[in-house]
Amino acid sequence: MSSRNRRNRIVLDEDETEAGPSRPTRRTALGNEGAGNVQKRRRRDEEESEASSNEGSVNQHSTIAEKAAQKLTTEELERKVKDVVRLALFSEHRKQPIKRDDIVKKVLHEHSRAFQVVFDKAQERLEDIFGMSLAELPKKSFSTGGIRKPVGNKDKTTKSYVLKNILPQEYRETDIISWEKNNEDIMGLLTIVLSLIHVNGRVLSDDQMTHYFRRLYLVNNDKFDLEKLLSTFVKQGYLDKQKTSRTDQSQNSEKEPLEYRWGPRAKIEMPESNLIKFIRAIFGQDAPPDLDKQVERSSGIDLT
Repeated sequence: MSSRNRRNRIVLDEDETEAGPSRPTRRTALGNEGAGNVQKRRRRDEEESEASSNEGSVNQHSTIAEKAAQKLTTEELERKVKDVVRLALFSEHRKQPIKRDDIVKKVLHEHSRAFQVVFDKAQERLEDIFGMSLAELPKKSFSTGGIRKPVGNKDKTTKSYVLKNILPQEYRETDIISWEKNNEDIMGLLTIVLSLIHVNGRVLSDDQMTHYFRRLYLVNNDKFDLEKLLSTFVKQGYLDKQKTSRTDQSQNSEKEPLEYRWGPRAKIEMPESNLIKFIRAIFGQDAPPDLDKQVERSSGIDLT
């Protein structure tokens, strides 16, 4: 066989080899290697499809609400917006959350599908006239082995609202509102309690609470009924009180073991960062230079 024929034969053998079993093997390997990418793309496509579906659902609900609102006359719509505003203000005065069901049953009645339109217009009225906004309460959570978990995972929202002050800070520090002296003292005590919870890892046992009250000379104080006040703060949503198992030496106490955390209303009305100013004001000129860092370490939030 000539050298040219041998070279051609070698090339032919190489071509036959690539066309033979080795090529499908390489393709199979590539296919297996790309399977993960295919699954990722599929998941991404599903997520995008779901997001698009959710967006379409929101738009659909908005359209339904607008069509339902069109069945109301201008006067009827205005009356219902005012009624929602009035209901929100009265509920806030009693320190009770306003629920979506309250708005439907007490204001909208058979026009429940117009909820979003009426709610949005009431929000605009509250913001423009009163400098307040209806904010949805976060879900409560329970503790299991030191881990906080949300209560109820089916609904993403609580559908309960409280009024939140949205005025700029310079308009809040005025003498326009004259607080009653008793109410001033109660709100001051609430701020102290929330501060103590905050700097104790965001949870305070009832024994620790009593200890701090003794140091503040508030135990057996004629001015405050502490147990009643704490119950009121829990009822109003400023505090979250839960049973807990004792692991310390006080486990023989006849008192029911309890612990306190910030309640949903406190999380809406009192940003944690604002407490730093309050704590610094309490220390006054005696405040340590690293006070912010100490609070940061104690509470676990980033103040930078």
